[in-house]
Amino acid sequence: MAQVSGKAKPFRFFAAGFAASLAIQALPQDKSEPIRVVTKTLVAQEAQKECFSLNNKQRLFYKFRADGPVDFKLSHLQEKEVIDVRQRTDSAAGSFVPKTSGDHCLVWTNTGKHAVTLRYEFQRGPY
Repeated sequence: MAQVSGKAKPFRFFAAGFAASLAIQALPQDKSEPIRVVTKTLVAQEAQKECFSLNNKQRLFYKFRADGPVDFKLSHLQEKEVIDVRQRTDSAAGSFVPKTSGDHCLVWTNTGKHAVTLRYEFQRGPY
């Protein structure tokens, strides 16, 4: 086993601290809500719907991964506007700033014949 000299330790701690500070800066700051993480198994033909209010001074960050294909839709409820739609995909990510305040929903649908495990994250932050 190789030995590490005492001179290498300060550099290692500096490098680790620097990397951690970069990771923290990459996340949205200033009044951002905590990241919500959900894991759900969708049986065949089942949907998962996550709704929330957004105002036009917020940005929504979202991403998901599934172990099988799902249909995905981000929509504005009051205006029935579809903002993002993906069919038969196992992952996607994006961000969105609404034109008007209102309720929005993320919807995933398993249109397949077998259960699919879905893991998604979303966060509301300042625009």
